[in-house]
Amino acid sequence: MGKRPKKLMYAGGGILALGIILGQYFGLTPGINSGSGEAEKTADPAEEESRAIMASSESEIIPILIQPEPKQEKSLAELPVKVLDILIDDRNYLVKAASQSKDKYRPAEMNEILTLAKQASGDADGIHVRVYRTGSARVVPEDRLKEELGNSGLQPHMIDWKIHLID
Repeated sequence: MGKRPKKLMYAGGGILALGIILGQYFGLTPGINSGSGEAEKTADPAEEESRAIMASSESEIIPILIQPEPKQEKSLAELPVKVLDILIDDRNYLVKAASQSKDKYRPAEMNEILTLAKQASGDADGIHVRVYRTGSARVVPEDRLKEELGNSGLQPHMIDWKIHLID
C-alpha cells in the first residue's frame, strides 16, 4: 500500500507536466503566454508611427506598411446615374440618384438638375427622371421644372411624375 500511491502521485505529476508542455506548444493553456507583454505595454506612440514605414540599408528590400484609404462617399456628379430622383419640397429642389439611400437627397439648383438629368442613362423602361413631391410642394416650382426639363431635350415619356406625396 505504500508504494502504489507514490507511483500514482509521480505518474499524475508527470501527466500534468506533459499536459502543460503540450498545451503551450499547441496554444491550449489558458492565461499562459497570452495577452500583451511588458514591452508592448510601454511602446511609445511616436515609435509606432516611425515603424509604419521601415527601410533597411543592408538589403534592397524595403517593407512598407500600407494603410487602407478611408472610404469616401462619391458625389452625385461622380456616380453613374441611371435615374435621377428629384424631390420638390416647398419651393426647393432636392436631388439624388435612384441607387442611393433615401436619406441622400441634397439641395440643387435648376442648372445642376438639368445637367444631371441629361447625364442619366435611363432604366429598362426608358425613365431618366422621377419627380416626387412633399405635401408642402408648390405648383410654380413644379411647372418650372416641367418646362425646363422639356426645353432640355427630355421627352415626356422619359420623365415619371409621381402622384403620391412623400413625407
